[in-house]
Amino acid sequence: MARKVVLALLAVLAVLLGLAQLPPVRRVMLLARLYPVYQVATTEKVAALTFDISWGTKTPAPVVEILRQKNLRCTFFLSGPWVMNHPDLARLIKAGGHEIASHGHRHLNYSTLSADGVAEQLRLAHQSIKQVLGVEPNLIRTPNGDYNDTVIRTIRANGYEAIQWSTDSLDWLNPGVERIISRVLDRVHPGDIILMHASDSCRQTVAALPAVIDGLRAKGYRLVTVSELLRLAEPAGRRSPLEPGTYTRPEAPASPPDSRPPLERPGTDRR
Repeated sequence: MARKVVLALLAVLAVLLGLAQLPPVRRVMLLARLYPVYQVATTEKVAALTFDISWGTKTPAPVVEILRQKNLRCTFFLSGPWVMNHPDLARLIKAGGHEIASHGHRHLNYSTLSADGVAEQLRLAHQSIKQVLGVEPNLIRTPNGDYNDTVIRTIRANGYEAIQWSTDSLDWLNPGVERIISRVLDRVHPGDIILMHASDSCRQTVAALPAVIDGLRAKGYRLVTVSELLRLAEPAGRRSPLEPGTYTRPEAPASPPDSRPPLERPGTDRR
């Protein structure tokens, strides 16, 4: 019996040591039981190209211009302070027909906050975006993609859906234009949510973006906003099992049975 206890403790220790080697955000993800939306359940070749912005003024306008030239509408996750500090750029994004979503208020890990703290970050960002753009977003990507059960539960309780990504372009690492392009084109899949950035720290996004868009279309992908992608999800229960974080469309509630006898035309065959 003692031997079994020791082995069990060693197994737990091994798991904890393994988690300790992971980056903080990934570690939180593995410990969470509630998940944001990473991707959408569909077999259709459709994907959402998304952009986060928290700081900077040089990158957003060129990104919006490329999207205009490519006749493409995307989803932009904007931080509240950035919208307040750069209202003209935020309005430029909105004027391009792009979907406006929240990237929160302060750029910190929400898993370190209480439920009230998370709700406050949601409220402040929501207020800023509404004040400047007249838009009330219902999608959020948390700073750093960080979350735990409390974060997801609080986001949903406040009428939002948490959006993650299943393909990270890694443009935030500035790994080289060709690396950004190939990473997206090699990893894209039906229902994919692709992470890119339009903050100034991502210095290679503008150069890579045209080839990313052209490459995705050449592979037969239709690019849509995140909200459009969610509406294209397969109904829940259509496919099983699904990876955690895969969004399915809720089934419509069944209509209550009609207690009245059916109306029949003369000669109706009821077989």
